[in-house]
Amino acid sequence: MPSRSRLLPTAALALAVLVPTGCAATWDTLTSRRFREHPFQTTWNLLAPEDPVVVLRSDPPRDPDEQAAALRRLKEPLRNGGTADDQEAILDVLARAATTDPSPVLRMEAITALGRFTDPRATGILIAAYQSAHGRREGEPATRPVPEPGVIPAGGRAGRASNSGLTDRFPITGPTGFPPEWVRAIRCRAAESLGNTNRPEAAKFLATVAGGSDPDTVAEGHEDRDVRLAAIRGLARCRQPEAVVALAQVLQNQAASKDTAAIGRAHEGLVRLTGKRLPPDPQAWREVVQAGVVVVPEPSWFEKVIDQAIFWERK
Repeated sequence: MPSRSRLLPTAALALAVLVPTGCAATWDTLTSRRFREHPFQTTWNLLAPEDPVVVLRSDPPRDPDEQAAALRRLKEPLRNGGTADDQEAILDVLARAATTDPSPVLRMEAITALGRFTDPRATGILIAAYQSAHGRREGEPATRPVPEPGVIPAGGRAGRASNSGLTDRFPITGPTGFPPEWVRAIRCRAAESLGNTNRPEAAKFLATVAGGSDPDTVAEGHEDRDVRLAAIRGLARCRQPEAVVALAQVLQNQAASKDTAAIGRAHEGLVRLTGKRLPPDPQAWREVVQAGVVVVPEPSWFEKVIDQAIFWERK
């Protein structure tokens, strides 16, 4: 391990070069284990980051911190000078990271990266990431079984059943899966990234989360208000007729609940997608849907500035 005297000049150099640039990750890097073990290489990577495709395709896999940083820098290979082989390999990496990685942080970074992809396969991966956000192993139940009265688990001294087979019925390794707050965060991130894909199938899935579809086809997690709001935000970004239909249904369903956040987000999405500046009246938007949905193009940056200026003028 490098000595402290060797690390200090390197750390000082890295701080002197990187702090003025506003690099938020500098301090985390300087206090990381990889900096202690490889100070010069780590500093150089801060100055000239490696190609994220190279990092993510490395065998053996790189340090999780390096993978997370590479995922944040990642751009879709085929749209940025990469090869078809790079595209296939990176989609495979993202699919595994988003749906099965034991780290919820890496899952969320992979989900965010997939939201920047135009490849239609990204939508299916994101739906799978949402559905596997619980982090449990395949086939594992959501809740652990409750032992029968009088049965002493493996290691007990007595009971009306032998220890044979008890370990299979009541695993001693403990439950797996992420805590509820991480499950919620992963689902929210997946919902918002799905909206960025701008695909009809993404809008249809988000509708089952946001409450804009048939009540018999709701997705797991729809009962969580934060997740529903994230799905509504995702629908508002998805410039597809299916998203308008879903948002109008959300507006209708929320009218009785008086959930101002859900109503506000759904209304903003309807205005953004259709260009119609109607009030948040469910009947008015139902008429828009019945007349035939037309999604307007994404406004230019200049139009957004004008709209913002009008908003503040009215305030």
